[in-house]
Amino acid sequence: MVALNKQELENLLNDNKPAEVLENLLSYKGRESYCYFLRSEAYRLLGKFEEAINEAKKAQKFAKTGVDKIDILLALSKCCRTLGDAKEAQKYAARAGDIAQKEQLLDQAVLALQEIALALRAEGKLKESKTLLEEVQEYYENEKDYEGLSFIAWALGGVCRLEGEFKEGINLFKQSYKYAAKINDKISMAYALCGLAGIMRVSGDAKNCVLNYEKAEKLFSKTQDIFGKAYTNCGMANGLRQLGFLDKAAKHYKRAALLYTEINDTVDLGFVKWGQADILKRQNKLVQAKAVLEEAKKLFANSDEIRGQLLTEISLAQVIYALGDKVKADKIYFAAVERAQKEGLHTYLEIYT
Repeated sequence: MVALNKQELENLLNDNKPAEVLENLLSYKGRESYCYFLRSEAYRLLGKFEEAINEAKKAQKFAKTGVDKIDILLALSKCCRTLGDAKEAQKYAARAGDIAQKEQLLDQAVLALQEIALALRAEGKLKESKTLLEEVQEYYENEKDYEGLSFIAWALGGVCRLEGEFKEGINLFKQSYKYAAKINDKISMAYALCGLAGIMRVSGDAKNCVLNYEKAEKLFSKTQDIFGKAYTNCGMANGLRQLGFLDKAAKHYKRAALLYTEINDTVDLGFVKWGQADILKRQNKLVQAKAVLEEAKKLFANSDEIRGQLLTEISLAQVIYALGDKVKADKIYFAAVERAQKEGLHTYLEIYT
């Protein structure tokens, strides 16, 4: 049954219908690597990253060709990166790159380079990441690959946000959206809008931030992308909180928390907790805010999400200071600032958001 429906299953994945792919493959127990890989990709598109990793590792056992091995390694890299393990993501992507070079598979070598760049970005190595992303961008430009160009513009926009280069980042996210719209890729359009909304928020335009998240929410509502929906709700909550609509923000944080919990994304759940704690701070509920920040700290602890760790530490220092322990607060705050400067991040300046 599975062998006959391979093309149909691929088409379903391309049409962003991963649940239907799983429905067809859930009972499969054979020895065909590709079936486990399709199952892995379906879980990944649903935002179920732990399940995706398990299926990809099953696919590895039966993979024979270089292309299959590379596809599986890159899928593992994407999952690890999203779950906050940037170093592991980099290892998988590097292994994929080695196979691609050995077998002279240019397209796959470019995809591996792209994943290495994204893992470096997640780890906070922004200059190295940017250099590799621009190299990949040049390749996509020569190929007139609009899907690839949309993705790279989105990734570079994220680097600009972390570097504090807001004007350049806004232009890149707008470019990302235009490339995605050119090929009517609704998911990529939604992620471009989320990127644009996020950078607008930290550059002080919270109103347009919320408007762009609302547009993204409409696009995601017609898909099975749980991660995208969670990501949008969390971002929307951040924008509403910054505008002072705390009750509305709280509702979106609650929705985001449920969705991130559903897909076991503990790192992004950490950002939700950080935002919820900020609402409590603004309501002068300092003891509750401290407890929620401690939760966020635990969620970020075993990840490579440096920005989340730093934002949480800085917020925690502010609360501890307000609660009367200035010595402890100073220690936490200045350690966070020192680490941010060492990592080349500007997160410690985002306390106005």
